[in-house]
Amino acid sequence: MNGLLAENNGNRRSDIINVLLSAIIAVLVLVIVALLFFVTPMSVSGQSMYPTYHDGDKVLLSKVGYTVGRGDVIVFKIPGDDSPPIKRVIGLPGDVIYFDIDKMDYTINGEPLDDFATETGYLPYYFSTSDLSVYTALTTTGITVGENMLFVLGDNRNVSKDSHVYGCISQDWIVGKVILHY
Repeated sequence: MNGLLAENNGNRRSDIINVLLSAIIAVLVLVIVALLFFVTPMSVSGQSMYPTYHDGDKVLLSKVGYTVGRGDVIVFKIPGDDSPPIKRVIGLPGDVIYFDIDKMDYTINGEPLDDFATETGYLPYYFSTSDLSVYTALTTTGITVGENMLFVLGDNRNVSKDSHVYGCISQDWIVGKVILHY
């Protein structure tokens, strides 16, 4: 009788181990599928989003099923550039973005930008080194954000190369929307 109990205990242990291994494998498969198709981790590079994000910070991006709104932080791929920037969405399709030289601040559709910038009263660094066509439009007539386009800026504007340099970006360029900062 003791031999039968020992055999049953051994079978139970084996069954428990099999269930645990199956559960671990199932979780690993789900994590891999999620990372391949739904979310992706990324390391922040540079200081353009300081103090919100620091160089080396980790973020998790949603790759599907998200909507983009003003104030959201996205990562996008500029064609021909290997380093995907992380920026904040400031302008949506149809918005008119204007940079007021006198106030040294942006307006959206005539209203002051509810700003995330770390500094105000500055002339962004890249204005002086970039193609001035975007800057000229921003400071004279403003830029109207086109259909399927976004106007993006870094929070640390005095070092951020963003839409005030290269203009609006295509929504097709978006890699993902930041959903977690860790």
